Amino acid sequence: MSSFKGNICVFTGSRPGRRSDYADAGRRIGRELVERGYGLVYGGGNVGLMTVVADAVLESHGHVTGVIPETLVEKEVVHRGLSELRIVQSMHERKAMMAELSDGFVALPGGIGTMEEFFEVLSWAQLGMHNKPCGLLNVCGYYQPIVQFLDYAVEQDFLKPKHRALLIVEAESGRLLDRFERFIATQAMQPFDRKQT
Repeated sequence: MSSFKGNICVFTGSRPGRRSDYADAGRRIGRELVERGYGLVYGGGNVGLMTVVADAVLESHGHVTGVIPETLVEKEVVHRGLSELRIVQSMHERKAMMAELSDGFVALPGGIGTMEEFFEVLSWAQLGMHNKPCGLLNVCGYYQPIVQFLDYAVEQDFLKPKHRALLIVEAESGRLLDRFERFIATQAMQPFDRKQT
């Protein structure tokens, strides 16, 4: 394990998905985060791909911080074996705390919640509220329709090319993290102020 470099936030599904490739990718990125010296920040759940990624980090002796609203703890979906668990009052507080604790953001396959969380931090990057890398892990082309939509948004002049360029897309976690590290190396990291949200 490398010396600690910071935390990467992973947004992903509370369901496992139809293909085993999704869980394989979740385990792979979990192990790679630890090998590269990163901790994991995620939603604190013990369901779906969320737990696959968290367990892979824990099994590799990495540090996992879960951030979960009290209402979900009460529904017993919380992962009880994490390095650190932060219980918050609301979904908004959860997202703001995850952004504050993290040095980059990755979305693995997921549904509405994954998209909502990821696009909020991407929009915060567009607004200049942070300068941390944001990436889609495009496992088996899962995110290709969204990538095509964003390219179409540029074509139709609803999205500036410089803002489209904020999104990093790779099919393999190693390549995605390589690009994150190059991105981080070029930035003077600014603290994220959750009061702006």
